[in-house]
Amino acid sequence: MKIFHKFGLAVLLTLGLCGLQSITAEVRHHTVQPGQTLYSISRAYGVTVEAIKAANPQIEGTSIPTGVKLIIPESTTEPVDMPLVPEVVNGQFSEERKNDSTATTMPRQMQDNGNLHTLWELSDNDHWTDGTLNMAVIMPFNLGSGTTAENKTQMRSVEFYEGVLMAVEEMQAKGRRVTIQAYDTGSESLYSILANPQLMLADVVIAPMEENELQQVADWGERSGTPVISPFSVSTGLIDNNEHVFQVNVSKAMLYPQLTKDLIQRFEGYTFIFIADSVGNRKIDPYPALLKESLIEHNIPFRELSYLHPSRLMACDSILGLKEEPLVFVPVTPQPEAMRRMFSGLQHVKILRDARYQEALKQGNASLAGPPKLAMLGYPEWVLNTSDFVNYYYDLNVYMFSKVYANPFDPELKNFYANFKKWYGKEPMSLVPKYGILGYDVAKFFFEALTRYGEHIEERLDGQLSDGLQNVFCFDRSMGRGFYNRGFYLVHFTPESTVEKIVVQ
Repeated sequence: MKIFHKFGLAVLLTLGLCGLQSITAEVRHHTVQPGQTLYSISRAYGVTVEAIKAANPQIEGTSIPTGVKLIIPESTTEPVDMPLVPEVVNGQFSEERKNDSTATTMPRQMQDNGNLHTLWELSDNDHWTDGTLNMAVIMPFNLGSGTTAENKTQMRSVEFYEGVLMAVEEMQAKGRRVTIQAYDTGSESLYSILANPQLMLADVVIAPMEENELQQVADWGERSGTPVISPFSVSTGLIDNNEHVFQVNVSKAMLYPQLTKDLIQRFEGYTFIFIADSVGNRKIDPYPALLKESLIEHNIPFRELSYLHPSRLMACDSILGLKEEPLVFVPVTPQPEAMRRMFSGLQHVKILRDARYQEALKQGNASLAGPPKLAMLGYPEWVLNTSDFVNYYYDLNVYMFSKVYANPFDPELKNFYANFKKWYGKEPMSLVPKYGILGYDVAKFFFEALTRYGEHIEERLDGQLSDGLQNVFCFDRSMGRGFYNRGFYLVHFTPESTVEKIVVQ
């Protein structure tokens, strides 16, 4: 197990049921198999990790070398009975599984059109009822590399794959049979990988990060009729020319039309105020100009304000003649340093408007609609500055549009982090997006799509919505060819100091 052994990934594709040694009433021993960790072994024997570590004080952490002999204490829980799944690495079944009668055999092939996909059997309810979900992952794992750039790529690739494996375990827990093929473009040429006949068994293929490699995999998918998933690239060239490509990540510009439609509906009756930063280096985002054009088309009034000094923002009511109207602020720059200059002034606007309302309330002539409403549009870049500006986000009722967002208060996300730590003995990297969650979300979405639709996902995923831990999926065909993901989030920081993750499609 070339990749799995070197990376020490936990609970790989067999969840502890192969490689178990004989068990006696008093003392049980287990010889660690390639890719196993304490967590996978504990699941197999029905004991806790802590109990195994207590019985084997010589071990540290959760990853242990292959061949180590462990003492297994008495069971504390029921053994986990998971379906056996063959381990496939670089297209080869592991030696110990080649003669296993439970291992996947060559699926029946489509005879009518020469397509090498599995012939799925669907029930009356249109659910998958027979067969094995087979996913191939082609990544630059870069085994043995020593350069910094390649190590960064390696860490991202490995963490993505670790998330995929967690989705595998979840599907197995539901009784599905799943096979994963893992290919390393860092230790084997992409040409030889794509020429491997084992790859033809895959129902879907997750393509690598590099554009040139992605193109080659997409071309292979077009020739073989295999769906190719692109989780990283934002280039639209592939989906415009290949009906088998699913592009998970897209540019911000592709989200703008749907974002504009949502904002116009969400803030009906509000006055849009575009704030330009006139201090320091300015990075103008193209979106505000597009939003203005749409507001003009819909005959919706808006105002513009140029920031020169905090006092100008504080006096914006007087400058623009707006006293009680609901306002939505739209900064024309996403730069955090610009917002750092603006936030205090904008917060003061809210304080003045609320104070006027409280005074009117005392005098008995306050608006029945309550305090004047105020909101603000935020950019995806702001996610990275949440810890610095979160109180401003709450006070200013920020709606931040973003392709990815992992709500730290989500119980399911907390459970994912806990399981990730158990499996791999580490936290996910502090990156946006989280590559481990991305791998989990992508794999889970396509596993469930294959389970429901079989080989027909390209015909039936159009417009289907799914909200993951960090990623939302809603695929549309591009000009009748490939698919792009038009789903995204509005992350709403409410005045009640809560975070609402709104799915926009």
